[in-house]
Amino acid sequence: MALPPVPHEFASSLRTSRIEALSDAVFGIVMTILVLEIPVPEIEHPTAQDIPRALLRLWPMFLGYFVSFIVLGMSWVAQHEQFHFVKRADQALLWMTMLFLMLIATVPFTTTLLGRYLDQQAVVVLYGAHLLAISLVHHATWRYATRNRRLVDPHIDLEDVKIHLRRSLATPVIYLIAIGLSFMSTVLSVVVYAFVPLVYGVLPSIYAKREGSRPRKS
Repeated sequence: MALPPVPHEFASSLRTSRIEALSDAVFGIVMTILVLEIPVPEIEHPTAQDIPRALLRLWPMFLGYFVSFIVLGMSWVAQHEQFHFVKRADQALLWMTMLFLMLIATVPFTTTLLGRYLDQQAVVVLYGAHLLAISLVHHATWRYATRNRRLVDPHIDLEDVKIHLRRSLATPVIYLIAIGLSFMSTVLSVVVYAFVPLVYGVLPSIYAKREGSRPRKS
């Protein structure tokens, strides 16, 4: 027997608590899996020099772990900030969040590829394209939720909306630059990926100073 359709008034005004709980679980699991992808060196009868050398050979894996962990941390913070303003959900927001979490869940895979084949430009480009897709979905979600104050507090400051929109657009631009740099150096490209969370954290203060002297619209 088919279930009755969900009434429109309920379908268009869902709580965000379940979304936030699922997101926290996915991020927690994915960030833990990252370190499990780094293999422990297997050395028979190791000497004092063997273990440091074996660990040193794993530096691409550690680099991938470091970059992915801080990028995931930035993504979690960004989504947490997003849902501070988003007060309700609808079906579109639910599925956009599912797409976002699907991309987050595959980060360990591309991270492992990066660690094993850091010298291969195609792998570095794939990794960057993956991060780019995550940032674009995040931006699209924020734009959708705030358009005409659809899912946010009706009294939200429009300047806050603009600041977050610009901020979420800055990260894809940097990822594109990093992808371009992979044609020169794959390691340099990955280092630029690592700087994205730093830039993301600094941007609010820059925008605040720029907008501080302007009248704020409600």
